[in-house]
Amino acid sequence: MGTAKGMMLAVVAFIGLPVSSIAQSTLNFPRVVQLEEMTTTGFAVVNPTSTNTTVTFTLYDEDGQAKGTSPQLVPARGQLAKLATELFPGATEAGWVQATSAAAGLHGFWFGGDFATFADGAEAATPATELVLPLITPFSEIHIANTGATDVTILLNLLGTDGADLVTPFPLRIPARGFFKSTMAGIFPVQDDFSLPSHMRITCKCEGSAPVAATVVARNFLASPSSAVSNGVPASTSATTIYFPHLVQGPQGASNWISLVGLTNLSATSDNDVTLTFISESGALVRNNQFTLPRNGGSRYFARDLFALTSGFQNGWVRVTSNNGLPITGYIAYADTAARGVAVVAPQIEAQPSLLFAHIADLPPWLTGLALLNANTAAANIEVFAMRPNGTLIGRTSISLPPGTSTARLLRDFIPQMASRTSDGGFVFVRSDVPVYGIELFFSRDLQVLANVAASPGNTFVPPQ
Repeated sequence: MGTAKGMMLAVVAFIGLPVSSIAQSTLNFPRVVQLEEMTTTGFAVVNPTSTNTTVTFTLYDEDGQAKGTSPQLVPARGQLAKLATELFPGATEAGWVQATSAAAGLHGFWFGGDFATFADGAEAATPATELVLPLITPFSEIHIANTGATDVTILLNLLGTDGADLVTPFPLRIPARGFFKSTMAGIFPVQDDFSLPSHMRITCKCEGSAPVAATVVARNFLASPSSAVSNGVPASTSATTIYFPHLVQGPQGASNWISLVGLTNLSATSDNDVTLTFISESGALVRNNQFTLPRNGGSRYFARDLFALTSGFQNGWVRVTSNNGLPITGYIAYADTAARGVAVVAPQIEAQPSLLFAHIADLPPWLTGLALLNANTAAANIEVFAMRPNGTLIGRTSISLPPGTSTARLLRDFIPQMASRTSDGGFVFVRSDVPVYGIELFFSRDLQVLANVAASPGNTFVPPQ
């Protein structure tokens, strides 16, 4: 395997959140892969069970026809990472990918870009009959896959911060297993105005319960060139308090960080009073802010304005609470305006006693960082394990995180043994005696590429002694 190809396979080796964990696994990746992108787009699946399993990848075209299938063996408690060209070497058409297995609880992730000036990815998307896309810009690409076996008609509502339609809703029909992909300009006559589109609601007029999955790729958002990816959120999400374990703002060395906080009121019938609290890494209250999200509306504020931050460097975490018990969702977007890297991070709803972050990219040109948050009233005694791809231990450390505090470090600062590695790959396991939140960012050392690695509950993983 050549050096470039080996690096690509290491870069795409991630875990995302499982789409199904009842009797089997169905992982949906609605982002449409163009033919020219198949050499720079990868998929990874992790099998946390105790037995080997076969995962079948299927490439579906716009009309829902299977244009390639690829059965792959994923070892017990192991991982498979493949480029699209390796899964579908004879592909002649663009398509979206679905991975299925008889084994329950599999995790999946895709990643793509030019790996020099931009790249990003996302976990397998959750399908639903109604979705909200919290991040929409005039330069967004919309990718929607019909994951069901029957044709569906959907309605796209482009919404402003006031919750009102900006333009006439756009209807379309997607064949069974088919997809729709377009730029915003190809759907709506929106102006090139950052303040206009806030979010989008996708309503499926489904025959039966055939759901859709969606991904947004926001081009040149906050910095250029860049690519920031976020999945559609089921409108039925009921979270009334959400957490962002990491917020960074201001100059840090050669970097100049900005964070943008986006929120969406998932209630289409009632205004939502929300309180945002920014707490420093050390646990000190920085500022509260309270405002009302209109019904079906949203907000988008830079952290400096939202929390009246000074011009110096700020690092901490954010809690958002609905004061009247209505559901909310959102994101934080990080950007280094000097190097132009951008990443979008979804909120976390429930703290976990264990977390899996399924990729380590730490050899040049990459680094991996880990942020952990203890929002409890008691200290968290946390163990961090760095694991090789074959499941053996690179190193481990133990830390105590005081109540209400967070920490953000390079993985090699947690695990010094990372610096002596000669090959990349592997994953991170975090275990705590009280539930915690966490995110992983991996990035190029010049910070032109930032990517969020979603956390998944790690309660089925047992680390080596």
